[in-house]
Amino acid sequence: MEQSPTRHRITGAFLIGVACLAAVLIGSQLHTYGVPLGLITPCVLSVLSSALWLLIRVEEAWSSTRHRCSAQGCTFEVRVQNGSAADNRRWQEVAAAHPTHNAV
Repeated sequence: MEQSPTRHRITGAFLIGVACLAAVLIGSQLHTYGVPLGLITPCVLSVLSSALWLLIRVEEAWSSTRHRCSAQGCTFEVRVQNGSAADNRRWQEVAAAHPTHNAV
């Protein structure tokens, strides 16, 4: 399932908006307790950074496909993002026939 450029931009803007909203809410809560602006600013920036990182990772996990080795105890896996059906099939075969089996 390949993501169109328009959908990618909309998703990115939405993620940035949600991260900004979380940062602003934290900043406003700190402001109501009388925390100085010099302390609110790094807190808001760190919340913005962390929330954006987390949301991007969640979106990547949601939009990707994982192919795992079917051998018992093998931890080999391949993650395909924005791949076509042919790409997914090829990586599924690679995961099933890889030469080493990494047992836990």
